[in-house]
Amino acid sequence: MLELRDLRRFATLAEECHFGRAAERLRMGQPQLSRALQRLERQVGTRLLARTSREVAPTEAGLALLEDARRVLAIAEAAPSRALRAAGGESGTLALGFSGSCAYAFLPAAIEGFRRIRPGIALTLREMSAARQVEALREGSCDLCLRRAARVPDGFGGAQVFEEPLVAALPRSHPAASQPRPALATLRDSPFLAFPRRDGTDFHQQLLDVCAAAGFEPRIVQDVAPMHALIGLVGAGVGVAVVPASVRKLRFAGVVYRPLPDVAERSRVHAVWRPDRLSAPARAFAAHLGVRPA
Repeated sequence: MLELRDLRRFATLAEECHFGRAAERLRMGQPQLSRALQRLERQVGTRLLARTSREVAPTEAGLALLEDARRVLAIAEAAPSRALRAAGGESGTLALGFSGSCAYAFLPAAIEGFRRIRPGIALTLREMSAARQVEALREGSCDLCLRRAARVPDGFGGAQVFEEPLVAALPRSHPAASQPRPALATLRDSPFLAFPRRDGTDFHQQLLDVCAAAGFEPRIVQDVAPMHALIGLVGAGVGVAVVPASVRKLRFAGVVYRPLPDVAERSRVHAVWRPDRLSAPARAFAAHLGVRPA
């Protein structure tokens, strides 16, 4: 195997085309440089430099080796700084899973800001259900996930990174749609749309909890996901829904959104990761969101 020092000596000699100048540049004696070249030529198995009494010049084989030597030396020179950048979260890859509803809220601005300050990190974005996020973290196909749920799943690290109020999504024809701030209790006799109970987001349980606090049990006529499908059914008049405020960015014909002044519960988003395999890019993204993983 060729050594870096021999490649460096050969490249210097090929560039200078003169033993004296090359030896001076390398800070070594000419005899030592000549022996180094002879050793390299034996290793390669062919003449690399054509010598005359006045100068040397690369042979065809020498030109080929010079091209490779320059590339190898450049990689070797850059390797320490690249390693330091990777360790500091300045480069590498980040597979980020996220609940679709995060895209209506803080996620676009967070990603834009992160790309600006960490341009060396390649981002892979994967929209997936909260339940699938847990699987992806366990199997290692995602480094960090943004999960809209009430808490961090057992066995994972995480922290809340965003929260927002809940609002009512109503068909435009609904009587409460004419009220600027209807109480949730005014919807007690309405059919409700909900996320599936086991989708992992806690939306279903949150609906039951806020309605119970308002003094009634919702009459759920349809479980549906994802969010844009649920809002589409609201627009079709199938039922009403309680959703995070950022969902108001989904503009569907026939749908109006109204604040719920009597609902104190908020929708929360957590950054979640496996404590035993939090990569430097994932740690950098968590820090960008204001989280400092232990």
